[in-house]
Amino acid sequence: MIIDKLKYLQGYVRVRLYGYAPERFLNLCSHHDILIWNMEHVEGQYEFCISVRGVRRLKPILRKTRTKIVVLEKVGLPFVMRRYRKRKLFFAGIALCCALIYGMSLFVWKIEVNGNLHETDSNILKFLEGKKVYHGLLKSKIDCEKIEEELRAGFSDIIWASVKLEGTMLVVDVQENLAANQQAAAGQEEDGAPSDLVADKDAVVYSILTRKGTPYVEKGVKVQAGDLLVEGKNPVMDDNGEVASYQYCASDADILGITEYPYEDAFPLWHEVKKYSGEEGSAYGVRLFHKQGLLPHLAHKFSDYDVVTDEYDLKIGEAFYLPLSFWKETYKEYRLEREKYGEGEAKQLAEEKLKEFCQELTQKGVQIIENNVMIVTDEKNCTASGSIRVIEPIGTRKATVMTGTQQEEPIEDESDGDSD
Repeated sequence: MIIDKLKYLQGYVRVRLYGYAPERFLNLCSHHDILIWNMEHVEGQYEFCISVRGVRRLKPILRKTRTKIVVLEKVGLPFVMRRYRKRKLFFAGIALCCALIYGMSLFVWKIEVNGNLHETDSNILKFLEGKKVYHGLLKSKIDCEKIEEELRAGFSDIIWASVKLEGTMLVVDVQENLAANQQAAAGQEEDGAPSDLVADKDAVVYSILTRKGTPYVEKGVKVQAGDLLVEGKNPVMDDNGEVASYQYCASDADILGITEYPYEDAFPLWHEVKKYSGEEGSAYGVRLFHKQGLLPHLAHKFSDYDVVTDEYDLKIGEAFYLPLSFWKETYKEYRLEREKYGEGEAKQLAEEKLKEFCQELTQKGVQIIENNVMIVTDEKNCTASGSIRVIEPIGTRKATVMTGTQQEEPIEDESDGDSD
């Protein structure tokens, strides 16, 4: 592919060879390192391609072998330039186009966000705009490392961010901590100050692994919201076995508890359904930089309709976006009709909603162990009610109450005990 492009830039011709000794001609070309390619034997004569520079070296060989060549085709940039050498505006347009493309390449015309689940693209783009990172910004003013730090600081659930420039596109890759809230509640984030871990809800302790602090509960114990789980101080005994002082620390433990989530959902069996008529209308628009306009079109006359918008960015290659895009709006007419769910349909819909609720819990790091939800239908409604039993972190941080006993240095890297 690259060799073909180089041949086009240098220019070459396809010729037909005829005369007294064509085989000798070919041997002499090989002897003088004159490159020929795509040679074919057509009707007793030879046709091949040769560069413009090679043609200039053929004169003594043609005279010696008493052969002649006829040019069949001229290919390459030199011939195109010669053909249009008098069309100055054409070349001026090419130069202007190249200058515009170079100018456009200095800016960012598209920001792509990947890896986000909870945070929407619009929220992240709005945040970046507040940090003066927006479409149309000079690439020289973009500090990728600074943007990464601002994203991690601005969104508590983003634990990793990568920002890079590709062509005229700014690619933002993020990774969210799906269990950030649970980890914070379980006391996994420490600020160094002495603190306890207390239950944030009623639960049965499923397991407890203590790294710092004094545990107050064990597996199988029922706790209520506010009960002390791990205290952020360790007693220091004297020779008589009495408490001489305390070592204070920020409690650190993995505490899982068995809890229940109540679930309640109901919807009527009679509902409205969109019935599309098949009639459609279209409108077209163009966006240049930050301005957009609607092109003239025949107005749609639908009373009820959905709008589907398709946008097409103008780009060169995969990552060289330009500040020009086109969009199309399709209007689909529908009418509303009342229908009634059958018993099987209603239960299936209720089960799908329950499944979505369970998936949301799972994404938050909750382990579902029992589903006690009942689905019943009557003449008017379908109701799903009950509870979902789960295993989840149950600890939340609370400042340790200092006692009058002498305080010693905080514990650094000691493990106070493990309990399962």
